[in-house]
Amino acid sequence: MSLDDHLEFRLLKYFLAVVEAGSFTSAATRLYVSQSTISTQIGKLEDILSVQLFDREHGYKLTAEGKLMRHYAESTLKRRKHFVHTLLAIHAATVEPLRLGFSPFIQKRQLHSISATYKDLLPGCEMVPESGDTDEVLERLRANKIDAALVTLPVGGDDVEVHVLERERLLVCMRSDDPLAKHDAVPPSALDNKISIFTYQKHHPAAYLRLVEMFSELGITPRPCQPTMNIEHVQWMVKEGHCYSLIRAGRSLLDGLVAKPIAGVDWTVDTALVMRADAENPALSLFVEELLDPLRHTHELPAKKPVVSVPVDAAKKKASTVTDEDQMALFSTSSVDRDRPHLPKR
Repeated sequence: MSLDDHLEFRLLKYFLAVVEAGSFTSAATRLYVSQSTISTQIGKLEDILSVQLFDREHGYKLTAEGKLMRHYAESTLKRRKHFVHTLLAIHAATVEPLRLGFSPFIQKRQLHSISATYKDLLPGCEMVPESGDTDEVLERLRANKIDAALVTLPVGGDDVEVHVLERERLLVCMRSDDPLAKHDAVPPSALDNKISIFTYQKHHPAAYLRLVEMFSELGITPRPCQPTMNIEHVQWMVKEGHCYSLIRAGRSLLDGLVAKPIAGVDWTVDTALVMRADAENPALSLFVEELLDPLRHTHELPAKKPVVSVPVDAAKKKASTVTDEDQMALFSTSSVDRDRPHLPKR
């Protein structure tokens, strides 16, 4: 039997009770067991793992190993609780469809990953998606008209929980024959009154204002432009020499364009799943925990992405504009198998 076989839920519960209550005696009272039972089980756990969880010379202060164990115990017991509640709800056919909102800045591959994860985790449970501008989606979330929202930051308010799923570097798009393309990073002074912010003005005002503020900190005044979500049009304007533009590092580029970072900064576009702080849906909580599982998603959700400065041959891989129809098509078959009966809807 391996050491991890001894990490039973009961022992984790005992350990966490001692941490929260502050003593073996108080933990025993909370769990309706004897003090000797708590003391014996914690001692047994320490002996099995050959570690000391509590610094006995300083009361019940946690050791470094104890702090790690606390993190593991909290996350494990919380996940178990959500799993049990969700399992019972599925058995009773009371799991309601997950109403998921998303903004235009959520990319198709991200929606595909989110949808696939939900279907894999909760087969037979339906996801109902809807799109809208960032403020609209967040307003519907706060009004309890949707359960969660996929948006890009920033998001204000203490009434929501924000779980960052991905960070993608924000770069400057320019012609490959532009003199600035010879630099590893673009000097901020070279962008003053020459770079435009196309995609955030209308659909995510908070992000637009934050970008203007960050540009101001670098001494850059953005060049005025009419907002558009059509990335092909933006790249065409850059290619025609009208301006520079911000672009995500992972975006495919038209032939003749490159993307470079701004010297001295490391800006990112942060994609997050947002839910109400008072959300009580165990299936949603279990879903969020699955999305944030570092072992499952390390290869998909890196903290930073490498700089993309090599143009993509337009004849082989064209930049595309993702429409609401393209995004919704990911859910067109629903999260429920067509051979399965649908669960009750709201």
